[in-house]
Amino acid sequence: MKPRLAIGLGNPLMGDDGVGWYIAERLAGDPRLPSDMEVIQGGTDLLRCSDRMEGRTRIFLIDAMQSDAEPGIVSVVESGPDTLVHAQENAHQLSVAAAVNLLQLTVSASFTLLVVAIPVVRAGYELSSSMSARMPVMVERVLQEMGRV
Repeated sequence: MKPRLAIGLGNPLMGDDGVGWYIAERLAGDPRLPSDMEVIQGGTDLLRCSDRMEGRTRIFLIDAMQSDAEPGIVSVVESGPDTLVHAQENAHQLSVAAAVNLLQLTVSASFTLLVVAIPVVRAGYELSSSMSARMPVMVERVLQEMGRV
């Protein structure tokens, strides 16, 4: 088992809201991925991935958040007692922030949330053209953050 884990979150049937899932798909085949990193697509239920977190030192979560920021901008939120609670609204049944707060009761790894700005949440089978065009930049930004730790 590799010590670090990246989980791409989101529903690929919800257009840009699935960007974390699509980024994970790209990262898994990227030769620049750090050798100590495993990548999985987590869908919309982070708690379902909890068994994959055991024994890890750091976990990166990649998820979309509707924002007025430029589409595809990746922001970084390090986990802390109150940090994640304010970083994301409840976009799913249980927000990523709330799920991380629960997971930190049993998982000793540090969490980093990589939030990707999206303009709107809508049903669709693929990313919008603006998000697709920014995919290489988003993947590069995520890889940069993974290399900092």
